[in-house]
Amino acid sequence: MLEYESKKIFSKFDIPLVRNMLILRGEDIEEKVKGFSFPAIVKAQIAIGSRKKAGLIKIAKSQNEAISLCNEYFNRNVAGFQVEAILIEELVTIEHEYYCSIALDASGRQFFLIASKEGGIDIEEVAKTTPDAILKESFSFQDGLSEVLASKVARQLGFNDKQIVTASRIFMKLWDIVLKLEAQLVEINPLVMTPSGLFAVDGKMILDDDAAFRQPIIQTLQERKLSDIEKLAKKAGFSFVELSGDIGILANGAGLTMALLDVLSDLGLHSANFLDVGGGASKERVYKALELIFKLQPKVVLVNIFGGITRCDIVAQAIIQALKDFSDAPPMVIRLTGTNEKEGIALLKEANLYAFQDVMDAVKRVKEVLSE
Repeated sequence: MLEYESKKIFSKFDIPLVRNMLILRGEDIEEKVKGFSFPAIVKAQIAIGSRKKAGLIKIAKSQNEAISLCNEYFNRNVAGFQVEAILIEELVTIEHEYYCSIALDASGRQFFLIASKEGGIDIEEVAKTTPDAILKESFSFQDGLSEVLASKVARQLGFNDKQIVTASRIFMKLWDIVLKLEAQLVEINPLVMTPSGLFAVDGKMILDDDAAFRQPIIQTLQERKLSDIEKLAKKAGFSFVELSGDIGILANGAGLTMALLDVLSDLGLHSANFLDVGGGASKERVYKALELIFKLQPKVVLVNIFGGITRCDIVAQAIIQALKDFSDAPPMVIRLTGTNEKEGIALLKEANLYAFQDVMDAVKRVKEVLSE
């Protein structure tokens, strides 16, 4: 989850936050920043670590500087991610930075309350350089995080009596989030001490995708992060992932599809997608899969069918129909083998299409098409 998404949840659970404002791509930046006080901190919302090191978190001394930074961030593409949202936050006087989180240890079937006086930097770096600076207290799901344990960790961080109450309450709120949203990680880094008290100035959260069927927020977030084509694929019931290459992929079986992507990658070729059409696919399903792949506008489409319960003649019929209906379809390389392969190959031959039986011969032909 992005920082602003985590903070929306923090707000609902009464975890103290500094004043902030969200700007989404396409919104009027000048209008949005009018009512905000400066100096303020401007944070690009993007799913990478160490945003500050990447120059994606900076202080703006004025509205004009904030507008300039927002325009700069919205034009940035970092590690394949486009900035779609920016969070502007009130600048506070920081007296000290702490780290705290609750994390699931799946292998140990337990949870950890993790905290450190050295907040504001990657906890992994702290673990490498000064492991003794990290406090880790385990507890079971059945017992839950107790106020006694939360207060113990707050005391070990050096808080005074009033601060211990506030800090332990924040820890208990994190546990409440874990329970109610089935989170695998809820992290505040840093949790800062200011003259006005403790505030969460950055947040990170990992929710369990497998809990989506009973957690509406996970469904909403999953839907929001899908591209238009991925939404269509989900609606059609395909296992589909959009990638950045130029070879459209249609195969049957997740293992076969992944193996094909590996083969292409080893040869320096790049797939435009992962699409497993599934076993026993109907003509309509194969046709719909090709229609989706065509929307990606790849340079070539590679069909790799190893027919078990999937019939090669059905696949051939769908390919022929799709090429009739889409005059601007890219070149297609077809590998068919398995159930009804003779019938499928014969149908393709009648339509002046050739089918390979060996996948490496098909891959070789893909390379030739790309070099033409």
